[in-house]
Amino acid sequence: MTRVRKKRSDANRIEWGAQPPRRSEKLADPDSYESRKKRALEKRKKQKSAYEKHLEQQERSEGRDDQKGARGGRLAEKIRGLNRERRELDNELDDED
Repeated sequence: MTRVRKKRSDANRIEWGAQPPRRSEKLADPDSYESRKKRALEKRKKQKSAYEKHLEQQERSEGRDDQKGARGGRLAEKIRGLNRERRELDNELDDED
């Protein structure tokens, strides 16, 4: 018994005529394989250099330092003042006893 070989179908075959289109013509068409491939390559995420990584790390650490320095506002100062007064009153009451 012999096996039947697969045959290539001509369903997806493209007839170009005399000459196929040039690469520039293919890239001009937004739906062509060439242009989609080029867009995908440009879109792909690139690896950052060690220098860029170092710069980003420095910027993040500087941002954290800025946040540490400026804490609170008027309400925070008011609460700290009230807590200070309460502690002073508690200390005075403890001293009297």
